[in-house]
Amino acid sequence: MGMAACATTASETREEEPNTGRRVPSAPADAATDAAPGDADAAPCADCEYFPEACSAEVLCPNGPFDPSAPGGGFDVRTQVNVIRGRSSSDVWAAGALGALAHYDGVSWSRLDPGNRETLRTLWLPDSAEISFGVFERVYARGAGMPTADAGPSPDGWTVHSPVTPPTYRSYDLQPVSAWAAPGAEWLWCATRAWRPGWTTGLWRMRVSPDSKFEFAHGASPQLCATLPCSHMTSVHGASADTLWAVGVEGATMRITNADGETPTIKAFNSQTFDALLGVWAASDSEAWAVGAKGTIRHYAGQALLWDVVSDVPTIEDLNAIWGSSAADVWAVGNAGVVLHYDGKVWSRVKVAGLGARRPDLTTVWVSADGHVWVGGQGVILSLGGKP
Repeated sequence: MGMAACATTASETREEEPNTGRRVPSAPADAATDAAPGDADAAPCADCEYFPEACSAEVLCPNGPFDPSAPGGGFDVRTQVNVIRGRSSSDVWAAGALGALAHYDGVSWSRLDPGNRETLRTLWLPDSAEISFGVFERVYARGAGMPTADAGPSPDGWTVHSPVTPPTYRSYDLQPVSAWAAPGAEWLWCATRAWRPGWTTGLWRMRVSPDSKFEFAHGASPQLCATLPCSHMTSVHGASADTLWAVGVEGATMRITNADGETPTIKAFNSQTFDALLGVWAASDSEAWAVGAKGTIRHYAGQALLWDVVSDVPTIEDLNAIWGSSAADVWAVGNAGVVLHYDGKVWSRVKVAGLGARRPDLTTVWVSADGHVWVGGQGVILSLGGKP
């Protein structure tokens, strides 16, 4: 789970990757511009085998509050789901465009009102609270132990907070796009896109400070990111509080150690690609997976500096996110409705039912246990068999 400092209703655009000319996905749009179901060309498709009409137990099917065709649906089919995270299979959260926020309790989804239609791109789920934001200037939170609020609560108990930021912070330079904190961690790490590389950092941290305020701090210093390629980051994750991986454009891969301490250490690794990496998931402190543009998948298995190239990837679509429950249950999602699964031996394509002619870009995935996977993207949340 970046500054454009506020939500926008513009369509998704593509930004040119710094120094390469490679075009990579921009920050998630507030609303997808796909045609509504029934508007798309009904001619025979080349990928119909992966998009059956009928839902079944072994395929992904709509199940969420933002898709009218899903049980409990009825909201705008164009809602962009930016992030799905959870504490368990019966405590799952989704956040996205224009204040979209929802919770699954193990039985059904419910839509929540954070009190503002600002796009949300991150979720932090400490034991007794929920926290989300789309820009660093405003944090939305509810639950025990939260700082004194600037405004709120909303009808569903969310309050708005203005975090403390470093003196060098400039909102127009940054946009958070991913965040992660291991259970019990003091710091939430954020991957951000810095629009002027060399001026600032793409790795930030947030915590509740000793004087009870939300506080942002540099995860990597701007000086370090002027040397290492860590200004334009896209995803961060770790299997523990102290060892994290972050990835970004130009194939950037960074390992962060002492991540929950006072002085984190950041080291660049070789991903063997210059294509943008858009998602990362760590199975353990010594094993991780990264995905990105043109079907790129990389696997880190403990080498000194090198990630392994995965060559048997059954797609050339951009892959936007990755997650798993174990080293033998890993899921990756991407553009044009592509979903891949790794069983510990091989990557294979997963079928998605109930979309008609739509092929939404899929932007987030979260897995609580083997067989319990949630996928989100342009106007859709999916689960196996349409059930949790």
